Amino acid sequence: MGLKDNFSSEEWENLIGLPSAVSMTMIVAAPNVMGVWGETKAMMQEPAKLAASSGSSLVGLLLAEMQPRLQELAKKQQAALKHDKAGYRAHTMEACRLAATALTKVPPEEALAYKNWVLGIGLKVAEAAKEHGIAVSDPEKAVIAEISSALGVTGP
Repeated sequence: MGLKDNFSSEEWENLIGLPSAVSMTMIVAAPNVMGVWGETKAMMQEPAKLAASSGSSLVGLLLAEMQPRLQELAKKQQAALKHDKAGYRAHTMEACRLAATALTKVPPEEALAYKNWVLGIGLKVAEAAKEHGIAVSDPEKAVIAEISSALGVTGP
C-alpha cells in the first residue's frame, strides 16, 4: 500500500491544494502591489525547492501531482478569494486542520515533513516581498502563527 492510499480523494486534494491556499493567504495578509510579483513567483517556485530538502516520500508524491497543476491551483485559490474575501483566511485555516487530521494516517515523520513543507512555503512567500522594509510583516507573522497552530506544529 502506498502513502497515497492512506487518504480519501478529498483528503489528497486538500493536501495538494494547501500550499497554494497558504501562499494566497500569505499574499493577502499584507497586500503590497510592488511585492505581488515576487510573492506569486515564490508561490510557484518554493514548493519544489523546499520539497527537495524535505526528504519526505509523501511530499515528493504530492509535489509530483501538484507541479503540473500549479497554475490551476493558483487560479482556484484566486477564485475562492474573490468569492469570499472575508472568510478566505478562515477557510485556509480549516483546510490546515483537515490536513493535520488526515496526516494522522501516515508515519509521524511524514506528517511532520508535510506540515513543515507547507509552513516553509508560507514563510518563503512572506519573505519574497518586504513591506515597509520588513522581511516578514506583523500581519504575515500572525498568519504564520495561525497556520502553525492549525497544523499543530511549532512555527519557524
